[in-house]
Formats: sequence, structure tokens, C-alpha cells
Amino acid sequence: MEAAGTPPPEPTPQAAPPTPPPPGMPPDTEKPSGGWRALGVVLALALAFACAVMIVAMVDIGDTPRCDDDAALAEEREETGDLVIECFEGSQAQKVISLVLGWPSGVLAGVAALVALFFAATGRHGQLLLRLTGTAIVLGGLSILIGSI
Repeated sequence: MEAAGTPPPEPTPQAAPPTPPPPGMPPDTEKPSGGWRALGVVLALALAFACAVMIVAMVDIGDTPRCDDDAALAEEREETGDLVIECFEGSQAQKVISLVLGWPSGVLAGVAALVALFFAATGRHGQLLLRLTGTAIVLGGLSILIGSI
């Protein structure tokens, strides 16, 4: 063949072996069923609602004067013209702790709602969804508990 001037045929490339699964994941990982994904959509709606409620509540608590702060109450009465106004009945420390725990709770609920939609679409990151949801619930619960004591 070399004498005829034709080069020898090139060897056929072999197929690359399949890539191994990432470390820490079993090789036969199955994606969640349609029921779990539908539950992810419902959870996304609930978390979006919880996010909105927590953010509105934190804005309201932050804008409300404390009941024992006479100067802030008098200023609020002058601004609104109302004789009866809402006030926060707890101490300044309660108000601050409630706000410090409530804002991250609302933000985490919003992020968890987005992750829930991602989970519903792809079936991945279920553990992250559970962690974000749990953290948002715990922070929101502590915020409400401390603010109402």
C-alpha cells in the first residue's frame, strides 16, 4: 500500500468511557417522581407568600415606634394627625432582635421559593431546598416568638 502512494487507514477512535458520578453521589441516583415535583411547585407558592408576609411585617415593625418612647409617639401623632397610633409594645432589644431574625427569614424564604421552582423543573437540589426552608422557618419563628414575648 505504501508503494501505491495511499496512506494506511487511520485507526477508528474508541468511544470515551462514561464519566463517573460526582464524589459522594451513588451511581444509581434517581430523580424525584412527578408527585414530588408538584409538591415543589406548591412549596414554591407557599414560600413566596411567606417571603412577602415576613418582609411586609419587618417593614411595619421597623417603622412602628415603641410604646415607651414618648418623643417618637408625639412625632408620629404630628405626622399622621391621628390621636391613636400603633406602637411596638416590646423593648428596643426585642425590636432589634425581631428585625435581625425576621429580615433573613424573609430573604431565605424567597431564595427557597426560587430553589423550589428549580427543584420542580429539574428534580435536583432537594436537600438544599429543605435546608433553606427549615432555616427560614426557624428564623421566622424565633423572630415572631421574641417579638411577642
